[in-house]
This record gives sequence, C-alpha cells and structure tokens, in this order.
Amino acid sequence: MRNWVYRALCAVIIDQTYSNLYLKKHLQEVDEKDQALATKIFYGTIQNYRYCQYVLQQFCTKKTSRSLEILLCMSIYQLKFLDKVPSYAIVNEAVLLAKKKSQKQANFVNAILHKILKEEVQMPTDPIEALSIETSVQPWLLSMWKAQYGYDLMESMARSTLQTMPIYVRFNPLKINEQAILKNEEISQMDGQDLLVYQGASIFDCDLYKKGLISVQDDGSYQISRFMNCQPGEHILDCCSAPGTKAMAMAEQMHDQGHIDCLDIHAHRVELIKNDAKRLGITICHGLCKDATKLEDLGLYDRILCDVPCSGYGIMARKPDIKLHMNSQDMDSLIPLQAAILESSSHHLKENGTLVYSTCTMNKKENEKQVEAFLKRHPEFTCDEMKTITPNHHHDGFFMARMIKQGVHHDL
Repeated sequence: MRNWVYRALCAVIIDQTYSNLYLKKHLQEVDEKDQALATKIFYGTIQNYRYCQYVLQQFCTKKTSRSLEILLCMSIYQLKFLDKVPSYAIVNEAVLLAKKKSQKQANFVNAILHKILKEEVQMPTDPIEALSIETSVQPWLLSMWKAQYGYDLMESMARSTLQTMPIYVRFNPLKINEQAILKNEEISQMDGQDLLVYQGASIFDCDLYKKGLISVQDDGSYQISRFMNCQPGEHILDCCSAPGTKAMAMAEQMHDQGHIDCLDIHAHRVELIKNDAKRLGITICHGLCKDATKLEDLGLYDRILCDVPCSGYGIMARKPDIKLHMNSQDMDSLIPLQAAILESSSHHLKENGTLVYSTCTMNKKENEKQVEAFLKRHPEFTCDEMKTITPNHHHDGFFMARMIKQGVHHDL
C-alpha cells in the first residue's frame, strides 16, 4: 500500500498530475481495506508538504533527490500525524522502499527517521513564518491575506487548508426526491448545509452516482449556481463551464427547461460536460469548444456566468496540490484574462439581464477589484450583490458578484 502512495506522490509532486484525478483513476489498485489509509497518507502528505520539508531540512544537511525527499516527507507526515500507526512500522516500510534503490539509501533513510523520532522540531519565532510552516501555506500568500483580510481571518483561512473536507453531493430532482435519496445509508444530512454528505466508499463507483441520482459539488460552488437564480425557459451562458458542475446544478433548478451553452477552450473538457449531462439525463446543456474571450458569433442571453480561471486560493483543502505549485506571479497572467472574459461576455447579455462573476480564490485583486474595474468601465451595469464565502471546516472559499445590465435610455 505504501509503495502505491509513494508512486502516487511522485506522480503529483514531480510530474504535476492532479491529485484528485490520480486518485479517481488509480485508487482501485489498492486493497479496499487499505484505501482509506492510503488516501489519508496521500492527501495528508500533500497538505503538509512544506512542514515535512522543513522538518527534513532540520535533521538532514545532505542534498537529496526529489524522489528520496518525497519518501522521507511521506514518512515524516506519518510519524507526526498518524497516532494509530506504530513508529517502528512507518520507519520499517520506508527503509524497505528505499532498499529497492540501494542498501546505502536504506541506511540513510533509517538514520534520518530515527533522528526525527528522537529530537524536537524547532519552529520559527516569527508568527507569519511559523504559521506558514504549520499550515504549509507560502509566507507571501499569508502576508497578502493579512493585508487584505486582517490577521484573524488570515490565520483561520490558513488553518482551514488542513481540513479533511466532507464529500458533499446534491441530489438530481429530475430523477429522485430528497426523501427517497435519504433512505440510502451512504447519504446523510449535515446541519446548516444545503447539500447532502456522501459517506460510502469510492463515490464514482457507486450506483447512486452512475445512475445520475447524485453529483459531487462543494457548498460554495453550489451557492454560485443558486446565486445565478436561473428560471425555467431562460437562455443561459456558462463561460468557463468544464467539467459542468455548476451548469448541471442550474439545469436541475430550471427543471431541464430552457437552454444553457456550456463553454470550454479544451475539446476534451467539453466532453466531460457532455458526459455529465448524459449521466444526469439533462437535455438543455450544450457543450461548446470556445475561447471565452472570443464570443462574437454568440447571441444574447438572459443570464451569464463567468466562473473564471483563478489562483484557487479558496479551495486548497479540496485541492492541496495548489500548495505545491503556487507562485506569486500566477495572478499577473490571470487578472488580465479574467477581465477579458468579463468584457467579452458582457456584450452578450440582454437588457435587464444578470451577469455573475465568480472565483474560487481568496484574493481581492481577482475578486472585488476586478468587479470594481469592470463597473467603472461599464456604467450601464450596477452591482446587485457581492458575496465572499471564506473557507472553513465545512466548505471551500468562493467569491461571487451579481451585476444587472440596465436599459440604455437616450435623450429625445
């Protein structure tokens, strides 16, 4: 099992494979009885990777290869965070994995892990640096959050990235009602949440999912679908739709009556939209391969959703690989792209129509500032509501702004 976890971590950290996609494709290779522990070690190591690297650097001055670092960090995560697994078993497994390379490497791994077991980890004295190590969130992001949201919210958001999130699902009202879905023992309700919680084994292999009775969706993402307030019979545009989660939720709210154009720039991702619509029995979602900054050949819509590409700093608990690859320069290319999508889509909205701009990040430059700049350029739009859902132990973080296009009145 640990050999599988090690290979999985190498795929995510070195080859930059998406962790959720790797798990979806390969978890069945692990014995069913070991899948929960394998998932915990896999995600836990990614979530805490900066901390594990910090610990390793304290006890190891020698430069190691990426693959050896991953093996050591995976072992450090288990030693520091898994109470129910004996330390000797963790060290022994790591040594056996290292021995596949060489006896010398096995001896090195054994020495380092025993050192870590015996000695105390010294944390930085600077509070931002210490929080950065504890939560494995880069210090530049913590500084930005502190400036934008204040210290308390910065700390709360950083700690939320270490949460193990529930698997939220919405039921498909086109095929089943809430009363019937709750009769399934894998499904339960959680107080204060609109969505249901799935507590069974691999969700994508279960009959409820395969038959299109449920879909996986985080609460914040679901709130964006609700925020659109789509009505049956309306003409909707979802600009950056793939894999189609929000579009399908909107279609269900519209009782599958109307029309939703679901765009994505990549053909293989458009197929994901089409496949999900088929699974759910939805007929009004139409996947189109199109660049959302070039929409000249499209008509007018009642409502438009611009759920734009963003830095993803609100969903790090759900997608911990963002922590591994985040770069402060990422925003520099994303902000102009977001503005271009907003600009392009705004020309396809009917008078008195609704335009929703949304992201899954916590960054005012990509959120409030982006909306303010758009409204400045477009006096014909007014902001109806702006909402930030900050990440916590129940849900990820999202931002949404609903804007209304007013009729243009000309003086006679």
